[in-house]
Amino acid sequence: MPLPTSSLARICNVIREHIDTLGQPTSPADWNVRVTIGAPGANLAATSSNNTLNLFFYRFEPFAFAADTQPGEVQWVKMFCVITAFGVDEDTDSDDVVDFSAGFNELRMLSQVMRLFHEQPVMLIEGDDAGETWHTQFIPRPLADDQINQIWSTQGDTIYRPSVIYEISLAPIEPEIPTAQVARVASIGTYVSGNMENRHAPWPAGRKTRFPKVPSVNVDSSNPQWAPAIMMVTGLAGDRQASLSLNLEIPVAGADADFSSFPQIDIWVAGDTSKTHDLNLVGQLLQNPDSDSSSGNWSDITPVTGLTADESGLDVINPPPPSTTNFTLDQTHWTGISETNNSWQLQIFAERYIRFNAVTGLWDDSSVEDAEIRIRSNPLLITLTREAT
Repeated sequence: MPLPTSSLARICNVIREHIDTLGQPTSPADWNVRVTIGAPGANLAATSSNNTLNLFFYRFEPFAFAADTQPGEVQWVKMFCVITAFGVDEDTDSDDVVDFSAGFNELRMLSQVMRLFHEQPVMLIEGDDAGETWHTQFIPRPLADDQINQIWSTQGDTIYRPSVIYEISLAPIEPEIPTAQVARVASIGTYVSGNMENRHAPWPAGRKTRFPKVPSVNVDSSNPQWAPAIMMVTGLAGDRQASLSLNLEIPVAGADADFSSFPQIDIWVAGDTSKTHDLNLVGQLLQNPDSDSSSGNWSDITPVTGLTADESGLDVINPPPPSTTNFTLDQTHWTGISETNNSWQLQIFAERYIRFNAVTGLWDDSSVEDAEIRIRSNPLLITLTREAT
């Protein structure tokens, strides 16, 4: 009976496949190397007739900045992997003379691994849930002689082979039953009541809250790792307002929310205007089925791809007129929104993707599938609540 799968095992296997193909869609014709997972001593017997790379994930450490992780939340860990080369002698022209010794082949294999992880230090791995992506980085970790001896002394009679060690950060261990997730803070205010039953009551009418201040911003696209910036713009012509968060009330028709008058919100994007269709809009939606907002989980919305920056900077004093930005957000972009829930919250970002070109030494624009680095803008936050009845 097969064991249940896990996010940790899946990431390790994706890394094995990544090395097996040297980061290409298919393995190069001259890369006839087996890649295995396990302890070197246990896998040595299967390498007698093949050039083999063995991945030994020997240590796992908790991520120090997530020490407060709760049982129902994703646990992030650092993995340490010994990559060992087991080479075989090769007689390429069948003249009974070894053309490439086992030791030489071991150096060839390890150098390819080091090249691959140096050129592609970041991997974006598709997660277990639809639209979920795990961001993993390869960091070389040299060991002292006594540490190497400690690892290899546990491998029985296996002779030490040339190896490299990488830290792989971060890998998720996902809970079987996720904990309920909470809404983000969009604004702050103070309200005092003597009745604890009112702790989830709607915010009293006429009470003001403080929203984050919206500063003007300019994007310096001369930096190859520039980040886009975004704002929401609402209001009629002559009364336009830029904001980073909005709080809207939705009317109720019977037991369900009525989205027929769903507002359209212009998304104002700053970036490199000399490039076209280089930005994506991504985000997550939180829906709370309970009136007290005690349950719910964030889920990814369908990305909006191929956007172009409106300007190189965003001047909050002079926002654009209605429907003049390159993108307007409406209900269709709230992927999976349900009128039966009691509250909703959408956070969105603009993203761009770059990849290092080892030939030119420059960072090139890339697709999300081939990106080494994903660069996000500031977040925007929209909170929807039912009108009090």
